[in-house]
Amino acid sequence: GLYRVHQFSKVEMFIFCRPEESEHYHQELIKIEEDLFSSLGLHFKLGAAAYHKFDVEAWMPGLERFGEISSASNCTDYQSRRLGIRYCPASEAQATSAKKSKGNLAPPQFVHTLNATACAVPRMIICLLENHQQEDGSVLIPEPLRPFMGGLSVIAIKSL
Repeated sequence: GLYRVHQFSKVEMFIFCRPEESEHYHQELIKIEEDLFSSLGLHFKLGAAAYHKFDVEAWMPGLERFGEISSASNCTDYQSRRLGIRYCPASEAQATSAKKSKGNLAPPQFVHTLNATACAVPRMIICLLENHQQEDGSVLIPEPLRPFMGGLSVIAIKSL
């Protein structure tokens, strides 16, 4: 079915940041996901957390359970160590000093990498259709999607 496909399109968000910022940005990614799914009228919850990873699960009436639609992960420096992605931190004294010599610079550090799924298309279609279907079979279009649907507010079944 549409829930377990081998290949699908999705929208991902990525952040490369300093280690001391990674927890802040991880929470920001989760907030973006929550705002997105709330604006679409979906009932969702945060799934059980692994170390710095949260799954977002939406109610899927057809499955009669919550199903994963997104996740947000803070990979700390795991990926950047393997990819050799570093940055040169500047101390406050170095940043304000007019004379920066190479010997005064702090050693390069590995960035922290974070990623989150904004939208896994097949699962989002499942959630939108199942959660917004009306008694007559029509589907209400959530307000944030209407500009992309030519202003259409309902997908109605055409009579033959």
